[in-house]
Amino acid sequence: MPDTVKNISNDLKQFAIDRDWEQFHTPKNLSMALIAEAAELVEHFQWLTPEQSKTITGAK
Repeated sequence: MPDTVKNISNDLKQFAIDRDWEQFHTPKNLSMALIAEAAELVEHFQWLTPEQSKTITGAK
């Protein structure tokens, strides 16, 4: 891993350790959280055509 990615990864791991969150970071919980976040992203594209999806911007 490049140093910057490794540093960020280490910082995030320490952040979770400091808050005692590691107990919740099981494969089941992490995969479920990932799916929930992905669903929020997909909802913006669900009923768009491929052409419309290419014009999405960050503005609401």
